[in-house]
Amino acid sequence: MKLKHFLYGFIAGGLAAGISTMLTAPNSGDVTRVRIKKKKQLVLKQLHDLKTNLMQLKDSATIATKEGKTNISKFLSEVKTSLTQWEKEIHPQQQAIQRELVEIKEIIQELER
Repeated sequence: MKLKHFLYGFIAGGLAAGISTMLTAPNSGDVTRVRIKKKKQLVLKQLHDLKTNLMQLKDSATIATKEGKTNISKFLSEVKTSLTQWEKEIHPQQQAIQRELVEIKEIIQELER
């Protein structure tokens, strides 16, 4: 018996909701369907544009990564070359400083005696 009352209530509520929706709808069904189609087309176009932009962004990121790796490799190579050259240029001065330190040490030892 309770199930029967529930079903009657469910059907009555559905009819009431349908009637109130039809009476309060701002436009006819045809107009609403046309608007929905236009909105659907707009959303689909925006999704397509978004997909295109994301693919371009992905391609740009890939290119930037490859160029970055190449440039970093070149930069590191140039830094190593510069350091090697700097070491060669400074080596004579380094030896001169070491000789001077030995001489200063010897002078200090003589002064202590």
